[in-house]
Amino acid sequence: MSARDWSTIGMGSSLPRWARWAIPPLLVPLAAMAWIGTHWDRIPLRYATHFDSNGRADGWTTRTPLHVFGIPIFAEGLTAILIGLALAIWYGSRRPGRSSPMVKIPLAIAYLMGLVFSAVGLMPVVEIPVWPLAVMTPLLVLGLIVYVVRAQSEDADTSDNTPDQCWSMGGIYNNPEDPALFVRARAGYGYTFNMANRRSYGILIGLLGGIGLLVGFLIWSMQ
Repeated sequence: MSARDWSTIGMGSSLPRWARWAIPPLLVPLAAMAWIGTHWDRIPLRYATHFDSNGRADGWTTRTPLHVFGIPIFAEGLTAILIGLALAIWYGSRRPGRSSPMVKIPLAIAYLMGLVFSAVGLMPVVEIPVWPLAVMTPLLVLGLIVYVVRAQSEDADTSDNTPDQCWSMGGIYNNPEDPALFVRARAGYGYTFNMANRRSYGILIGLLGGIGLLVGFLIWSMQ
């Protein structure tokens, strides 16, 4: 790939200015784990982990590092993957796309996941009522949906200049002559992979594999 090709998609560029906003969602689960560690003795040897619709405990587990730290570790890993995806889209898309607010959607999801799962992980130490989470989570999801819709409307007039013949099945992009890893999706929101680029498969496998490992770890830690 030539230097000219790299310049069109930003490889080798410095970190984007919005990268500083990727720090807080990474710190939140770490702060939750630090809080748990400093208040370990406050956690009962057997504590509630699930509650019914009336707020009564109906699920219990024992105090072990795996059980207690499992959810914050999951939150940390998930936010790291989402931030990595945001950076991959920024570096791997063409310059007009990199200025799009759609690039930052994984970062917004990282904030949502980091806050929600960290709050759940703190429940053995901090008496957090269930109803604030039940109210906050849908509001955060609604805010994220509004952001995505607004970002998509702002990009409505911005063309990615991808040839029609390189699209198949409505949303699969395959163009070996395009150096970009990500292009604007023609179906739905956000970006899609350029499946003709070998690096796209590496990112896709890493993304799905990382999420799969984290989900498996979370299930294991809750047993």
